[in-house]
Amino acid sequence: MIYGKTLVTTFKSVDGFTEENGKYYPNLAVSLVSKAGDTVLKQANLLPNSNKGLNLDMKDLRGQVSFANPIFSDKTYTLVYTLTDLKGEGVLTSTMDVELVKDPDIKIDAEKLEYKESYLFSPERKSVITNRKVGFNDKMLFIFEGLKGFTNKNGAVELGMTMVVKDDYGRVILDQPDLFLNQKVNPALVEQSIQASLILTKGAISNPVKWQVKIWDKNSDATITAKTFLEVE
Repeated sequence: MIYGKTLVTTFKSVDGFTEENGKYYPNLAVSLVSKAGDTVLKQANLLPNSNKGLNLDMKDLRGQVSFANPIFSDKTYTLVYTLTDLKGEGVLTSTMDVELVKDPDIKIDAEKLEYKESYLFSPERKSVITNRKVGFNDKMLFIFEGLKGFTNKNGAVELGMTMVVKDDYGRVILDQPDLFLNQKVNPALVEQSIQASLILTKGAISNPVKWQVKIWDKNSDATITAKTFLEVE
């Protein structure tokens, strides 16, 4: 499973519930457990208003989990669904191991800098972009988490960030030489999250669009370069 994707699980034609007044009363809970035994995600009820009853012809129940923060890639988790009867004693438990990998469409070249996650995010949809398809005027964030390796001077680091966007013909759509200029930043904030923002306005663009972000330490030769390709629709 690629980091950021959403996994949908459907329980089809589930029977055995206690029926009252032509309805049944299910509850679907989900949890995600790390190999160390830590519960990193827990939701007690994925079926809104199910305590008021569902019609008997609604026997397909669905739950979904998005594999993003506070979940991490390069780890294996156990996904546990628990389906219970709110009017009876019936219980159904489903478990599945999920191995998360980094997005293979984001190419990273790191020199003396470390990172934990790098991904594209849509603030409007509040979800990770994993299919590379975006729309004109959609805001996108290229996010880096867990960045380490910068030179700490008096409790601050100095970093630069370049962003270059080109279409398939090599035409430069955007070229920003340094988004941080002369700023000094708390290293804890850098480690938490660094973001580059992009909005592609409607125009003549040949797909795919290459988006490259380079981050570097202004007090050493440490760098990290990430690039990906977008299909603008």
